[in-house]
Amino acid sequence: MPKNQSTAAQSARRASRNGNKYTEALRRARTGDAPHAPHVLRFLAERSGNLYHLAGGIAAAWAHSGQRVLLLEEAEDYWRWTMSGVGRSRSRGRGRRKEIELATPPEPTTSTLRASPDGPGLLTRHTCMWEARHPAQESDRGFPRTDRSPLTAAMADALDAYDVIVLLPRYWSYPDRETATAHVVLGEVDTFPHTDCRTALPGPRGEEKGVPLSPEQSAAVLRERCLGFLFGFPHLPIHLDGVIWQSNGELPVDTDYLAGVDRDMNRAGLRPLGWTVTGRLPAPHKQLPEPDQLKDPAFVQRYQPIAGRLRTALDARPAGRN
Repeated sequence: MPKNQSTAAQSARRASRNGNKYTEALRRARTGDAPHAPHVLRFLAERSGNLYHLAGGIAAAWAHSGQRVLLLEEAEDYWRWTMSGVGRSRSRGRGRRKEIELATPPEPTTSTLRASPDGPGLLTRHTCMWEARHPAQESDRGFPRTDRSPLTAAMADALDAYDVIVLLPRYWSYPDRETATAHVVLGEVDTFPHTDCRTALPGPRGEEKGVPLSPEQSAAVLRERCLGFLFGFPHLPIHLDGVIWQSNGELPVDTDYLAGVDRDMNRAGLRPLGWTVTGRLPAPHKQLPEPDQLKDPAFVQRYQPIAGRLRTALDARPAGRN
C-alpha cells in the first residue's frame, strides 16, 4: 500500500468516530462513494517570513470558492530545556553532567477564520505541537529523541473534515515526505533580474545602466538566486507540483516578458502557477492575514487566479504520490 494512502477500513473507522455507521461508511469507501482523501500541501520557501499573506490568501480563496481548508500550523518551540549542573567534573576539560527538565507543552488551539453563511466554504486554523521530545531516550549524540506523533494525531482528526490541509511548519525550506502529498515552491523576489549588473564609473556619468536580459536569462537567474535551497543537502528527490512567485515591489517588465520567464521555468520542470506583487517587506512579519482580511472579497480576489491554477495542479497529480 502506498504511503499516506488510507484503506477503505481506515476511512470507515474515521467516519464512525464522527457518528456515522461503520458498515455504511465501509460500503461507501469500497464502492468509491466516499469522499477522496484531502490534499496535504506543504509550501517550500527559503525565507518564509514575508510569504504568510500569500499562503493565507490562497487558502482564503479556496474557502471563498466553497472548499473546506485547514491551516495546520506548528506551534512555537515551547519545549524549553532547563539545564542544571549536577556534581563536578572529574577531570580538567570535561564538562559537568547535566539533567534535563521538560517544560509543560502548550495546549492546541483552533479558530475559525472564515465560515460561509450559505455554503460549505470553511477556513480553520489549528495550532499545535508537531513533535514530542523524550529526554529519557537519548540519541547516539546525546540529544533527546523526537517523534511526530502529535502531528500524526492532528492529521488523523482532520482527514475526513477538510478538502485541503495546508501545513505551516516553523521552517519552510525542508520537504515533508512523511505527511505532505504535494509540495509547491513559493519564490520571493526582492529585485527582479531584468538587466545584468551595473557598473559604477568615475566622472559625471556615474552608474552605467545594465544590459537587458532575455526572459530565458532572467529565469535562469531566478532559479539560481531564489530556488538554490532546493538543490542543497541532503539532495533527496522530491516531486514539485509548481512554483508561485511573490515580488516585493513593482515588476519592471510586462506580461509578455513574464510569459517568457514562465515558459523557461516550465521547460526546466518548474510548473509556473502565477505571480503576485506586494509592497516591499509586507507587514506584519511571519503572520497570517487578519481574519477581517480573509473575509474581505477584495483582498481574496487578488489570490483567486493563483489558487485556481494551484487547485487544478493538485487535482491532476497521481494518487498517492508524495
